Amino acid sequence: MPQLIEYARALADEIGPRPATTDSEHRASEWLASQFGSHGLETEIQEFNSPRTYGWAYVIYHVLTLASAVVAGLSVWQGRLVWPAFAVAAISAFFMWGDLDTRWGLTRIMPKGPSQNVIARHIPRTRRGERMRRIIIVAHYDSAKASLAFAPNMVSGFATTFGLMKWCTFLTPAFILAMALPFTTSLDPWLWYATMAVSAYLLVPLVINIHRELFMPFVAGANDNASGVAAMLGVMERLIVAPDADSLATTGRFPQIRRDASAAEAAGVVPEGAVLNYSPAGSEPGELPDDFAWAEPVRETKSEKQQILDFDTIEFGVVEEKPRRSYDAPSSPPARESRTASAPAPAASEPIEVGGLDDERPSSSRAAGLLGRLSSSVKPGGKRREQSQQSGEVRDWLGVGDDFDARKAGADIGSWDKFAGEEEDDDFGWKGGWAGDDPIGDPDFAASEAARIRRRITEDVDRELTEKEIWFVATGCEEVGTYGMQAFLRDYGDTVKDSLIINIDNVGVGQLHWASAEGMARRYRAAQRLVGLARRVSRETETIIKPRVFRGLSTDATPALARGYKAISIMAFDSGGLPVNWHWKTDTSDALDEKLLETTADFIAAMVREA
Repeated sequence: MPQLIEYARALADEIGPRPATTDSEHRASEWLASQFGSHGLETEIQEFNSPRTYGWAYVIYHVLTLASAVVAGLSVWQGRLVWPAFAVAAISAFFMWGDLDTRWGLTRIMPKGPSQNVIARHIPRTRRGERMRRIIIVAHYDSAKASLAFAPNMVSGFATTFGLMKWCTFLTPAFILAMALPFTTSLDPWLWYATMAVSAYLLVPLVINIHRELFMPFVAGANDNASGVAAMLGVMERLIVAPDADSLATTGRFPQIRRDASAAEAAGVVPEGAVLNYSPAGSEPGELPDDFAWAEPVRETKSEKQQILDFDTIEFGVVEEKPRRSYDAPSSPPARESRTASAPAPAASEPIEVGGLDDERPSSSRAAGLLGRLSSSVKPGGKRREQSQQSGEVRDWLGVGDDFDARKAGADIGSWDKFAGEEEDDDFGWKGGWAGDDPIGDPDFAASEAARIRRRITEDVDRELTEKEIWFVATGCEEVGTYGMQAFLRDYGDTVKDSLIINIDNVGVGQLHWASAEGMARRYRAAQRLVGLARRVSRETETIIKPRVFRGLSTDATPALARGYKAISIMAFDSGGLPVNWHWKTDTSDALDEKLLETTADFIAAMVREA
C-alpha cells in the first residue's frame, strides 16, 4: 500500500495544475479512475459542462453595481434614471447572491467546457428487502488560479474583505431606492454621495478579478485539493480489501511464449531430480511416452503428421473392487488393480444371481455394464425379498409395527399445529420434527438461533461494512463554483437523498477540524448526525479534531447542505481559520504534512465504520 503522500505528489507534481475543463483535469480523472479500478471498485465517469472560470461573472456584477450608483445621482434626466438604476443594481445583487449560494447566476452563462466526475462504488451483496446505509466520500481534484486576494499579506483578512464585497453589493440598491423616494429629496445630494461611497469599495474586487483572469497563473493545488484526494484514497484502502491480482480480469491479448529447457532450469522451476523431455516449438512431437505404451493403435491426421490417441478403438481391462455386504457402512474406496488383458463379457442369456445379506455382489464394473438387463435376469422373488428386508429395517428404526398405516396417521394428525404431539393424548406421541417452541419456552429462541448461525457464518466478515454502501466521488470544477458537485446532485439526487456525505478538502497542512457551518451567501450548519458522529469518533480514537466555522469560499458540501442533504466537511486550518497556502503559488507538495494525511484517512474511515 503506497503512502498517501505519493498520491498527492502524483496529482500536484506529475500531473501538475488542474484547471477546470482542461486536458490536465481530464488526465487527473483518468488517473483516479485507474486507482479506483485497480482496487476492484465499480467506476463511472460522469460527464458534464461547466464554466471555465467565475472571475468574469463577478467583474460584470461589480461593473453593473458601480454604474447603477453613478447613474442614479445624475441630474441630466432630472432624476428619471433612479428607478432603472435601482432595477439594475437589485438584479445584479440578486444574481450574485444566487452564485454565492450555488444557485443560478451569471456564471452559468459564461463560456463552458467539458468536465467530469469520477464515481466509484463499493456495494456489498444484500438480501431481498434489505436496505443499505449509503455513505459518500467526496473530494475535488481540480486546482484554482492564484489571486491577489489570497496573497500571504492579504489572505488573513479574507473574511472581512469578502464580507465587505457582499454587503456593498446588497446595500447599493437599497441606497438607490432611498434616493427614489419623494420624502428623501431634502437629503440630496448627500444621499447620493453615501451611495457612491458604499459602492466605491467594489473597485477593489473588480481590479483583483481582472488582474486574476489576465495575469495570474494556476497553482499546483497540493493542499487544495490533492491532499483531500489522497485522504479519500486512504479511506478506500482502509475500508475495502484490494482484490488479488489473479482475480482481476484483463481484456488484453498476450502472445504465447514457449521457453526452452535451459530457461526453465535457470528460473529454478524444475524440481530436483526431474528430467525434462522437451520438444522445441514448431517441431513434430516424437514417440509417445512409456506411460502411454498400452494405448494402441494410433492414427495420423491428414493435416498434420501427429499421433493422436483413438479412444474409440482402445480396449480397457476390467477394474475389480473388494466385494461389500449390503449392510456394511460406506468406507474409503479399496485399492484397485488394473488388468492388462480385457475380460470377456458374460453372455446375455446367462442370469446373474442377486443374493441376500450373506451373498457377495458382482464387481461394480460388471454390474454397471449389465444394469440394463437386471430386471430380466433376476430370480423370481429375489427383488421382493430384498425390499421386504429393507422395509423391516425401516419399521424397526421408526418403532412402528407391520399394521402401521401412514395415511391413517396423517389424517388423524390433521394439521401441522398438532404435529408436535406433546399435549395430545393419543398413541402416537412425538411425531418427529420441531413444530413447537424450544424446550425452555423462549419466544425469541428462533430469532436468536438465526442470529447465532449468521454470526458463525460471517465471523470472518467485517460486519461494520457489510451493511454499508460506500461511494467515492472525485469532483471536477469545484474551484469555479462547485459545478462538479452540483452535477452529481442533479443526476443522482434522488438516489443519494438519505445518504451521509463527508467532504474532504485542504487536509494537508494545519490543524484538523470539521466545519460546523459554511457557505458564502448564508451559513449552513453541518448535519447534526454527522457532527455527533465526528464527536464520538474523535473521543473514542483520541484524535484531536474540533468544530470550527469556515468563513471562506464554498466547498463541495455547501451545495449539498443548501439542497437539504446530510453533509459535513473535514478540513485543516491555520490559526486564523483558513486553509494553508490557499490559492497561492506556495501550494506545493513539499509543504504537505504526511502524518496529517494518514490521520485524516484514519479518522474518516472510523466515521464510516461507526455510521
